Amino acid sequence: MGTLGRAAVLAVGAVSLVTLACRPKKRSNPPLCTFKSSTDEELASQSLTPQQWMPIVSPAIDRATLERRGSLRDACGRVLEAEAEPWPACPGKAPPAVPRATDAIEPTDLVIGQVGEGRLLVWAATEELATGDVMGPAALVFWTESGLEVHATGKLRGLREDSRLRLHLSTGVPVVILDAERCDAEGRCTTITKFFPIVARRFKDVPVLDPEGNCLGDASFVLDRREEQVVPGKLTRRFVLQRTIELSDDGIYLIDLVTGDELDPNDPVGTVKPFRRVSARRKLDFVEDHFVLRDRDLWEHVLRDDGLVRPGEVQRKDAEEVELPSAKGKKGKKGKRGKKGKKDDSRDDEDEAYDEDEAYDEDEAYDEDG
Repeated sequence: MGTLGRAAVLAVGAVSLVTLACRPKKRSNPPLCTFKSSTDEELASQSLTPQQWMPIVSPAIDRATLERRGSLRDACGRVLEAEAEPWPACPGKAPPAVPRATDAIEPTDLVIGQVGEGRLLVWAATEELATGDVMGPAALVFWTESGLEVHATGKLRGLREDSRLRLHLSTGVPVVILDAERCDAEGRCTTITKFFPIVARRFKDVPVLDPEGNCLGDASFVLDRREEQVVPGKLTRRFVLQRTIELSDDGIYLIDLVTGDELDPNDPVGTVKPFRRVSARRKLDFVEDHFVLRDRDLWEHVLRDDGLVRPGEVQRKDAEEVELPSAKGKKGKKGKRGKKGKKDDSRDDEDEAYDEDEAYDEDEAYDEDG
C-alpha cells in the first residue's frame, strides 16, 4: 500500500476515533420522557406554579381551566387503566376505587415533595373516592439544564389532608412515603403513613402480609392510637400507641411504644397508675409484589392480654404488682398466684423495654445510578 493509501486509512481511523469520542455516554437510567422549559426563569428557579405542574403530572387536566379531559394518564401520556387484580398477593382484597361525585380540581390538590437536589415527587391528588381517600397520577421528576426529566410514574392513593411526600432508598428498592392526617368530626387528627414501592419505574400500591402469608390490608399505618376501656365499678384502663418510622440502610422499621395506665373515673384529679410500657421494632420488607411485616402486632397483643374485654370477667393487675422495665433493660415480672399457687402468665417474656435513645436515620435522596 502506498503512502497516500496508508494516509487515507489513518485519516478514516482518526475520523472514527473522533466520532466515538463525541458520541454521548449511554446513561444507566434514561428518563421515561422529558419536558423542555419555556423560560430561563423557570430553569433558574427550578419552580413551577400548581397550574403549570397539573397538566405535566396529569395530562388529562386542562392547564387553563383545570378541568378533566378524558381518562387519567400519567406524565408520559400513558392511560392509567384499572388493573383486573391489583393485589395478586391478596386476591379480591384490594379496596375498590369508587369515585365520589366529580368535584372541581383546585391548585391545592397538588402535592410536592423535595427528595433531593433538583428532584421532586409530584402528585395530582384530584380524584376523591367513596372511601374518603383520594387518587391521582404522580411522577418522580428531575430538573436538568433544559427542563424536566420524568423517571417514574403511576398512581398514588391515600389521604390528602396535610400530606407530605418523601422518598427512601433501601436494599435497592425506592419507596415513596406519604404522610397525611385523618381527622374526625370533632377535629381530632392522627397521622397515617403509607408506603409505595417503585418497581420498574412505576409506583405500586401493594398489600402487607404477615410472615405466615395472611393479608393485613394496604401498606398504611396509624402513628398514634388511644383507647379507654371502662367497666362499671372498676378502674378505667387507658392504652396509648406511639409509632415512629425508622428509615435505615437495611430497610424500613416501625417502632411501636404501647403504654397502659389505670385511673379512677370517679376521681378526675386522682393519681394515674401506669401498669404497662412495652415496645417493639418491626421490619417492613418489600418482596416481589407485596410488603411483609415482621413480628406480631404489639397493640393487639397488649389489648388482648391487659384490656378489659368483658365486663364482670376482668382479672386486673394492680400497678404495685407489675414492675415496669427500667431504662437499662427488662426487670423480672411479678405475677398473681391463685389458690393453687399458679403464676399469672398473661404477660410473656417477649416484651422489651423502650429505648429512648434509639437512633433514626434520615431518608435518602433518590440515587440516579440505583
